Amino acid sequence: MKVQTKLILIIFFLTAMQLQSVLAQNPFPGHTNCTREMKEAGLWYFGVFAGMDFTYGEAVAETSQPDEFQTPISSAVISDSSGNLMFMTTGKQVFNRNFELMGDGLYGHFSCTQPAIIIPKPDDPLKFYIFTSDSYRNIYGDKGLNYTYVSFSSSESLGGIANLNVNLIPAGMDGRLTAVKHANEKDFWLITHRWGSDEFCAFLVTSGGVNTNYVSSMTGSVHSGDNNLMGFMKASPDGSRLAVSLYGSSIVEFFDFNTETGKVTAAVTSPATYQGAYGLEFSADNTKVYLTTLDYANIIPAFPSELYQFDLSSSNIFGTATLVHTSTDAFRYAGIQLGIDGRIYLAKSINASVHSDYLGVVYNPNRAGLACNYNRLDGVADVEFLLGGKQSYWGLSNVVQSFVDWPHFTYDSVCIGDLTIFNITNKANIDDAEWEFNDPEGTSSIISYLQATHAFSDDGQYHVSVTETYEGVDYTYTESVTVYSLPEASFGVDTIYIFKGDVARLSVGDQWASYLWSTGATSSDIYVSEPGEYWVEVQNLQCCFNTDTVIVILYELYVPNAFKPSSAINNEFKPVVPFNAVQDYRMQIFDRWGQMVFESRDIGFGWNGEIRNQPAAMGVYAWRIDYITVSDDGTRPIKTAGTVMLLR
Repeated sequence: MKVQTKLILIIFFLTAMQLQSVLAQNPFPGHTNCTREMKEAGLWYFGVFAGMDFTYGEAVAETSQPDEFQTPISSAVISDSSGNLMFMTTGKQVFNRNFELMGDGLYGHFSCTQPAIIIPKPDDPLKFYIFTSDSYRNIYGDKGLNYTYVSFSSSESLGGIANLNVNLIPAGMDGRLTAVKHANEKDFWLITHRWGSDEFCAFLVTSGGVNTNYVSSMTGSVHSGDNNLMGFMKASPDGSRLAVSLYGSSIVEFFDFNTETGKVTAAVTSPATYQGAYGLEFSADNTKVYLTTLDYANIIPAFPSELYQFDLSSSNIFGTATLVHTSTDAFRYAGIQLGIDGRIYLAKSINASVHSDYLGVVYNPNRAGLACNYNRLDGVADVEFLLGGKQSYWGLSNVVQSFVDWPHFTYDSVCIGDLTIFNITNKANIDDAEWEFNDPEGTSSIISYLQATHAFSDDGQYHVSVTETYEGVDYTYTESVTVYSLPEASFGVDTIYIFKGDVARLSVGDQWASYLWSTGATSSDIYVSEPGEYWVEVQNLQCCFNTDTVIVILYELYVPNAFKPSSAINNEFKPVVPFNAVQDYRMQIFDRWGQMVFESRDIGFGWNGEIRNQPAAMGVYAWRIDYITVSDDGTRPIKTAGTVMLLR
């Protein structure tokens, strides 16, 4: 986190207020200084009471939870954007953040590889949809695809089920569920597949709810046969690709996915050489796919589990298949999932009753071939992830894949004038790193090879690169960084005059995303009746801040009570008033009998003590002054009267 430049609009009385600073953080390219922690996938709970916490950087085992939540297959877990746990589900039961049973009877079936996934309701951080898939194997009848609505409120701080098992498709789903964000970066696509069909079904989830008119795509293999109920479907973190594994057919398929339309196209099918094809996951940079294989049926595996890598950037994807690792013991490799730390974790278990205390780890999924470093960290082999007394089973947490779409390096504060801090997300297996900001006029500072700072010289787009070196090999990654200008907000004047009893409207326009005034108000404009210095801080849509100031001066109409025409300094009767603060000025002078003896409509032209070009008699004369005050809020008529002594 770092101090941002502010846009404070300040109204001054006598002295200017010192600009304040606002702390904000945004580690995501393209999302400016707006706070966007995106840790919805920061906590996982799965397997035999196991858990992982990614919210502070590298994953650590989560062991403080009670032994209440377990599932042999993929769970679904959701946190808020700051990484605070909301709830979780096995597909059948729902548990709150205290690991207490919130609801039961959901239609996710245990025979499905991915029986459930949780999608937040857009524009409402306290509402969620749990999508579940049933199976034709359900002896009580296949319930198809459904969603359950979960709501949080002040009276239900731990959440409550508002609608249970709202049906979307009556029957015939294949138990695979994945999800990504829509191209608008706000809505979501739920992607699933029909059983006995080649049909993908993409449901759009918006702030208005779930659109039941799903997008249909007929492509790829027909999903049929008992053993093909096993296997995963995953979307790439950027949402552009899909991958499906079919256990019984020994194949894996890749597709393009259009996040604007929801269409699935361009099927590419592997040879039937991946016996027991099961777990799938994309690398963080969307260029690699990893596949696990296992023998699910036999008590003693008939063949060892394997981990493969495919390079999606190749025109011959399956020609790039690399056997990354083969199990040398009885452990079967099952579900795999990318974490927000940029690493891929692998669930494994010997069988339904003998489990693993560890997860496998692909430390560098973006790197090709064996350089992905499966279970190899800093030159040391067999470095797995210890679950701290908990155990792994067949699956990990099934999450919205967009929630693990973290860049290779993060940065914060990208408004012009900021010092931008860059951090490498996945710090595994790096001997050294060099940064290139492509901004020769800017100022850089290398804190360590994993972290650097840069003050950009101008707003605009920059291609920032980091080249990591490990064991003599360089790996270069580039992100597009947009530096935003500050909002140009202005009162238009430095000083505003008001008369006693008047109010002034202070405004810098209504086009900004947010406002903070020196009075504590957050509206686009305020009304003031007291003199002083006022400021306002405005924020634009990129969360860049700036300020402006204005002085409000209370000016009372001063009218002298006597004047002497022969005097050198007070020889004319007229009020003292700022010329630019009044309109339609009119002053009248009356003698003791009520006859008007003088009139002026020019504020600079006063009575010289004469009547019809002759000196008036010494004495008391009545006066009346009418005018209209001028302010940002328009005009107001003022009438005032009194007497003045004419001296000789």
